[in-house]
Amino acid sequence: MSISRSEFEQSWLAFEGTPPPAPGSPVCLAIGSGHVEIAYEPRPAVRLGGLLELPRAAVTFVFHRAEAADCAKIIDRFDRAFQRGGG
Repeated sequence: MSISRSEFEQSWLAFEGTPPPAPGSPVCLAIGSGHVEIAYEPRPAVRLGGLLELPRAAVTFVFHRAEAADCAKIIDRFDRAFQRGGG
């Protein structure tokens, strides 16, 4: 994702309302009959054309014993909470 740590923290509050995962420490959330581990890892920023620098992060989801419908719901909720303006 192209997102800074502070942007991630703000969006996480809209998503879950709990402290966001610290780098290297996934957060475990119950979903249906299973759970999901969501992790945040910062990555080096990328520079485009010498003028624009974009922050980057790897955000991973690992699902355990969760139904496909429950997985889809949490990903959809995450997507909505992390939407930002722009094109």
